[in-house]
Amino acid sequence: MRAGLVAVAFALGIATLAGTPAATAEPAAQTAAQAPRHGPVGWETFRNPERLAEIGTDSRTLQFSSFDRSGSNNDGFGGNYSCLRTENTNCVIAEQQGAGEIDSIWFTRDNGDVRNTGWIRIELDGQTVVDTSLQDVVDGKLGAPFTYPLVANADQSSGGVYIKVPMTYRENMRVTVQSNPFFYHVTYRTFASPEGIATFDKNDKAEDVLAKLTASGTQDPKPQQPNAQTASKDLAIAPGATATIATAKGSGAITALGFELPQLGTHPVGTEVLQKARLRATFDGVRTIDSPLGEFYGSGLGLYNVKAFTFGMDPAAKKLQAWWLMPYAKNAKIELYNGSSETITGKATTTTSADPKWANELANGSVGHFRATSQSAQATFGRDVMFLETVGRGRVVGVTQTVNGGPKSGWRLAYLEGDERVFVDGATSPALHGTGTEDFYEGGWYFNRDAFTTPTTGTPVKDRTDCVEGCTGMYRLLLAEGINFDNSMRFSIEHGQGDDEPALEASTTYWYGLPTGAQQWSDSLDVGSPASEKAHDYKASDVGKVTKLTSRYEGVDGPAEHVTLDARATSAQVSFKVGVPAANQGVTLRRTSDQAKPYQSARVAVDGVPAGTWYQPLGNADQRWLDDSFELPASLTAGKRSVTITLAPTEGSPPWSAAAYQAIAKLPVYRDRANPDMISGVRTSTGTYNQIELSWLPGRDDVYAPRYQVFASTTSGFKPAPSNLIGTTMTPGFTHHDLAPRETWYYKVRAIDRSGRVGLPSAQVVGVAGDIVRIEAERLLPPVSAEGPLTAQGNCCGVGWSGGAQLWFTPTEAGKKFVVEFEIKTAGKYEVTTQQTLARDYGINTLAIDGVTIGEPFDGYAFPDVKVSPPLSYGEHDLSAGKHTLTVTVGSKNPAAISYMAGIDYLQFQRVD
Repeated sequence: MRAGLVAVAFALGIATLAGTPAATAEPAAQTAAQAPRHGPVGWETFRNPERLAEIGTDSRTLQFSSFDRSGSNNDGFGGNYSCLRTENTNCVIAEQQGAGEIDSIWFTRDNGDVRNTGWIRIELDGQTVVDTSLQDVVDGKLGAPFTYPLVANADQSSGGVYIKVPMTYRENMRVTVQSNPFFYHVTYRTFASPEGIATFDKNDKAEDVLAKLTASGTQDPKPQQPNAQTASKDLAIAPGATATIATAKGSGAITALGFELPQLGTHPVGTEVLQKARLRATFDGVRTIDSPLGEFYGSGLGLYNVKAFTFGMDPAAKKLQAWWLMPYAKNAKIELYNGSSETITGKATTTTSADPKWANELANGSVGHFRATSQSAQATFGRDVMFLETVGRGRVVGVTQTVNGGPKSGWRLAYLEGDERVFVDGATSPALHGTGTEDFYEGGWYFNRDAFTTPTTGTPVKDRTDCVEGCTGMYRLLLAEGINFDNSMRFSIEHGQGDDEPALEASTTYWYGLPTGAQQWSDSLDVGSPASEKAHDYKASDVGKVTKLTSRYEGVDGPAEHVTLDARATSAQVSFKVGVPAANQGVTLRRTSDQAKPYQSARVAVDGVPAGTWYQPLGNADQRWLDDSFELPASLTAGKRSVTITLAPTEGSPPWSAAAYQAIAKLPVYRDRANPDMISGVRTSTGTYNQIELSWLPGRDDVYAPRYQVFASTTSGFKPAPSNLIGTTMTPGFTHHDLAPRETWYYKVRAIDRSGRVGLPSAQVVGVAGDIVRIEAERLLPPVSAEGPLTAQGNCCGVGWSGGAQLWFTPTEAGKKFVVEFEIKTAGKYEVTTQQTLARDYGINTLAIDGVTIGEPFDGYAFPDVKVSPPLSYGEHDLSAGKHTLTVTVGSKNPAAISYMAGIDYLQFQRVD
């Protein structure tokens, strides 16, 4: 990073970020490391699913996938990103050093037929545990445990194939396929230590697990819990009323919760009840569940067949059942609110288990309260749909999603093009980045085998004719691959390929959690800063040249902001010291690096003791910034106030890159007590266009990592206020768009952490916009008028537009037009330029400003690739200050074209007088 971070002091034996209190860890420092807590591992997840409640473990969930590294939508269509590397023409799709567990492998191609992928080879700790035809594996021909429902083919999982056998390893794993698989993901977990981990035994048939999974949705998968008691209650809940279903006192857990409602079989009454009645639960005085009844049980669109591992719907019996373990220390209350227009009648059944251990485990933070977080809102263009954004610690164990499409922009169910992204503990790079919505739910091709239900994933409703613009209901349980977090979680999904499809999005996310965190950001090394490197005793025989890089992070929704940092890359051994609290139970060492060169690798030592190999197969030459991490086990860090880290790049690997290292200590409990520091190093830069780019040094706080609020005014000396807040960003960069040419603006930036604490505003800086007015065409929505579908389309089809989207017009006949309005802030003579899209389904269009045709007709036909035109000049025109209209008319098409679309990337106005 660039110089400027305040040096960290070691004089008192403990390092803290500037402005952060030193004594914040609880409880007192320990002198010896505790045995690692991995949570449920291997078959234990299925044999004892009550252990899903365990949080604060050293398990970290990550994913390899074929997502488009450029930020477009080529997530597998061309196979460009489907191999981490090739080996003898074969395709390596996943590999990792250290202890872990492969939990979910999914593929699709050729409408779900994966025969052309050839064989799949899975290697764990040097042993080959699978080496045979991928199609045979997912067809169940390998035999137990590789049989349905732990594997599924495209007929069973509606267009996708999967392998859900949990495969543990102590030292390394690698997954290779014979040929490019096109679309895939491999979801896996890592552990800080191999202690207690055994290599997967392919000879263990796990027949008890298969039997339990086969009975999913019909019986409780948990072993019998102590002191279990089941009680039933007859229901007669008037519209607008709330009924108490069950209460409990003392330490215990709700272990089963069901309803039998005869009216569910009557449409539309039953559907209204499922959508508008809300299940509510309060544990230890905190309401943790407030969810639509149907969505909680796996279907938000009505009563459909659901046979999931932890819940089910039985349409024939009109029954809903759930078997999540819901622990409480003192008390519990279950309620049902009737938001429908009909009286709800029937019966509720609740099973409780009195057990003193839950009070103890909730108190020590080893388990969390069960929570179901429900959302429902119209999707926002350019922003992901949020499943869960929270602080504290916990484990995400599943989600049910319900989508009702808006006016479609080209094809039905296009909202399914959206990728899921998961950001854990403040990292700016996603731990999981998928390839499409139906891919996340482990189907394929918009669920081309229609509805399906399996123990871990399903689509109770693919679509319905009464949904004018399409509707889909989906669920996925994250059991073995449950996602742990220690200070924050941001779990979201796109709506369409570029967050560009209108839709009413609803979801219920299942998770266990506690409101207090378990991490302290104890130290920060700014690589390239002489002061920071000196304070941390940063050494190497060749530290590498400091280079400045301006690039982006992957997977961040909203504007793709540039981030400018300094970094070093070296093949020499590097060492440095970081401060940690003595009470730590392990440390996450997080690196910000340039990932242009994949397969960076370094041996790690802590105070001279080997800790393993930091091995990073990922790479991206387009969006080059990456946050990744290495877990230092408590056995090497506990009881210490500082540790010396040695990183020795392995032979043959690319130079080891770093812009910064963060030490993030794991603690039993950590409460956010400090405001972020004042942001420093704010700079503006002026380019060609009517915008101003800002960059600044990454912020500092006691919990990793803050976001940033940008304030702006045309008046110097302004005070930041909600009225002049122009944006919030996850990264230390921001672009202020749509300014007048040569317009002067003043800026201040402040950090805001995930608890809502804010730092002091930065010093004011000034910027001046460029001379050329560029208007991203998609910003001109909504239109004045449109004679066909008109929407913003995000990057797709192998092209990237200047603002990450284009204005997309999709009429199906000649002679259709649309009109949008734009503003010129300064009168003058301007050369007008556009950039347009070409493809086989684009027509011939003409442009007019204020009703007067300009330039020549543009033929948008191209085949076979989608392309973006060079800049197209439409001549010089006198334009007054104020509002103007642009009319785009598709009058005809090339004889070879198959439709009449038009796509405008931007409008550009350059003064010529």
